[in-house]
Amino acid sequence: MAKLLDCKAVAAKIKEDCKAEADSLREMGITPKLGIVRVGEKGPDLSYEKGATRTMNESGIDVEVFALPADISQDDYITEFKKINANPNIHGILAFRPLDNINETEAISENISSIKDCDSTTMENMGKVVVNDPTGLRPCTPEAILAIVDYYQDEIKEHFKDKHIPLKKKKPGFENDVFCGLNVCVINKSNVIGKPLSIMLLNRYATVTMVHHMTPEDVKKDYLSKADIIIGAAPERDFIIGDYVSEDAVVIDATVICEKAFDEDGNPIINEKTGRQKVITYGCCRDDVEEKVAYKTPVPGVGAVTSAMLAKNLLKACKIQNNIK
Repeated sequence: MAKLLDCKAVAAKIKEDCKAEADSLREMGITPKLGIVRVGEKGPDLSYEKGATRTMNESGIDVEVFALPADISQDDYITEFKKINANPNIHGILAFRPLDNINETEAISENISSIKDCDSTTMENMGKVVVNDPTGLRPCTPEAILAIVDYYQDEIKEHFKDKHIPLKKKKPGFENDVFCGLNVCVINKSNVIGKPLSIMLLNRYATVTMVHHMTPEDVKKDYLSKADIIIGAAPERDFIIGDYVSEDAVVIDATVICEKAFDEDGNPIINEKTGRQKVITYGCCRDDVEEKVAYKTPVPGVGAVTSAMLAKNLLKACKIQNNIK
């Protein structure tokens, strides 16, 4: 049975560090602030806004919400977005997507400053990921995944002590990197997770393979069986099964699939506290994966660390804009 990696503890540590950094900035007369841009009042957006605001407050960061009308035109959205981007008191922008009847690339990605791009959607920040430029703002979910492994690095290093390969040419900070010499399989090929994550892992001397929905089943099984660390972000249940993974593997399940709960007769199961239908959350691992591997994240779990990483990126953006090292 796998040891569950405590993502809440990882998130709490990141927020604690962020709070100390934010307090330090306030002592300098700088108030770090996130700008949230929301169109209309969609339920998921309001829920995300509530969670992001709570995380920012716990991290010592102010939040200003820019609520735009649901029927806003593309031109008007761009006009308002440019104003927010130019506001010197807003150090980072989180623009909710998807947007109805608005070209998101033209409206957001082409108008947001790379130093306010806390969710790392601009070409400039993605390019800095590729060349391992530390001044860039990196995608929050890949950063969260790395942070979880780093939090448990001493334990994971010991677990894989016979597999780590020391660098032939020493490089400061990489002599004992937790990923050095390990085989890591990434299950995702998106611009948001899979591509940047694979590059970030390569920059830390992991040997990386990638799997997606078009990977033949025999190849998928081969890659997963040889992987020391498996990072799953497949948008489907049971994509990873116990027969495919090693007993020594560390599995980070970053998938969140929500399905409404029904009883055996097909009737909705109601949550007594909220009066709403219960929702069951799944990852991309079948239950037998947790029974077999050495370490695994719970589901949900990675999302809490992703939110904390947004706060960390906001503070990094704030420091860049104020020329603070």
